[in-house]
Amino acid sequence: MQDKARFFAYATWVTTISLGIIIFTHHFFQFMSESWLIMVLTALSFGFLYFNITYAAIKRYIRKVPAPTKMHIALAILIFIPPSGWLVIMDQPFNQNDVVLMIVLILSSVSGTIYGNKSGIKARYEYVQKLKQYQKEISEKNG
Repeated sequence: MQDKARFFAYATWVTTISLGIIIFTHHFFQFMSESWLIMVLTALSFGFLYFNITYAAIKRYIRKVPAPTKMHIALAILIFIPPSGWLVIMDQPFNQNDVVLMIVLILSSVSGTIYGNKSGIKARYEYVQKLKQYQKEISEKNG
């Protein structure tokens, strides 16, 4: 039950932050058609934002799950849905810049999930070791 509550809490904040990022950054997409360099910089910035939010959310979630799980993939999907839906719904007609942003969004979400999961597993191992050490110290102190 505790893991379901944690997942709900994480799902709520990642969806909200993901939607907030796309609403804020959407105004910059109109400048992408001005030059090749601006398109690359905008796409890289957009990808960097979504890579970091995905990486941070997955790492934090995986760090304290009681057992290995694949629920981090659902979190990554919840991070991906708001900006992809926004691009599809709000940008009519769907143009070349939107395709570039969608590809960057997919790559950044997938790579953030992979690296966040690896880093979260490592952080969970360190967390468990510190917890065991703390419990050992408490039992020696009391016993």
